[in-house]
Amino acid sequence: MHGADAFTTRMRPYRPLPAGRLHGAVTSRLSVVALCCSLLLGCAGRPPAPDAIVSGVALARERVVLPPEAVFEATLLDVTHPDMPPVVLGRQRRAPAGQAPYAIWIPYPSSRFVPKGHYEVRATVTLEGRLLLATDKRHPVPQDAAFRRVDVQLQRLPPQSATVDAGVPLVLTYWRLVEMEGEAVAPPGAGAVAPHLVLQADEARVTGSGGCNRFLADYTLQGARLRFERLVSNIALCLQAGGAEGRFFEALSAVQSFRQQGAQLVLRGSEGQTLLRFESAETRLD
Repeated sequence: MHGADAFTTRMRPYRPLPAGRLHGAVTSRLSVVALCCSLLLGCAGRPPAPDAIVSGVALARERVVLPPEAVFEATLLDVTHPDMPPVVLGRQRRAPAGQAPYAIWIPYPSSRFVPKGHYEVRATVTLEGRLLLATDKRHPVPQDAAFRRVDVQLQRLPPQSATVDAGVPLVLTYWRLVEMEGEAVAPPGAGAVAPHLVLQADEARVTGSGGCNRFLADYTLQGARLRFERLVSNIALCLQAGGAEGRFFEALSAVQSFRQQGAQLVLRGSEGQTLLRFESAETRLD
C-alpha cells in the first residue's frame, strides 16, 4: 500500500500510559534533552539541564477570585545552607494564572539534589509585581526520587499599608542588608556571609547573621508594627565587621515598624526613620 492507505493501516489505537510509566517516559525524554544539550550544543560552564520533575498542587486556603492578569509561580529551592541565599533549582511560571488550585510541575537537574541537602517548594501569585497569595509555611521536598510530590497552601495577604506594595513574602525570605542608617552596605566577597535575616514561619523567631556572628531573636508582628526582642548572638571576634555588626544588632533592637516595597524591606524606628534596608536574595543555579 502507498500514501494515506499505508499510513492508516499502520496506525495503532491510542492507549494512555499508567501514571508510573508516564512519569518514567517524561523523565527519559528530559534525560535525552540533557544529553543532546551536552553533545551538540556544548554545555560546559552552563547550568545542568533539567532531567527530573517535582510535581504537586497549590491550593488556596480561602476562596479568592483572582484577576485574569495574575501570574502563578512555583520555585524549587536548595536551602541546605541557611546562612547563604537559597539556590533556585527550578521555577515554573503560569501566566495568566487562572484560578486556584494550580498544578505544580517544576523541572530541575537531579544532579543537584544531594542526599544530605534540604529542599523546599514555595509558590506565589502576583499581579503586576504585587503579591496577592503566597506560601507562608515550609514545604520540604522528600529525598526519595520516587515521591518528590509536594502539595502547598497559598495564603492571601491581609490588606494593610505595610505590605500593599510587597513583591515577595515577608516570612521565610532571605533578606540581605543593603543599607544601614543611610549608608550603603557593600555586597560580601565570594563565599562570605552577608548581614541578613530570615523571619521564620513555624514560630515567631528571626535568624540571621551580622556578617560574622549568627544571631537569634524573637519577633512580634502586628499590622505594620514589628519588634525584635531578646536578641542573642555568637561571640566570635570579628576584626573587620565587628563595628558594623554591633551597629546592625543595635538597629534591630530599635525597630518599631516595617514596610515592603517590591523586593525591598525597610525597618523603621520610633519616629518613622529608616534604620535598615534589605533586599530579597536568591542564587541562580550554576
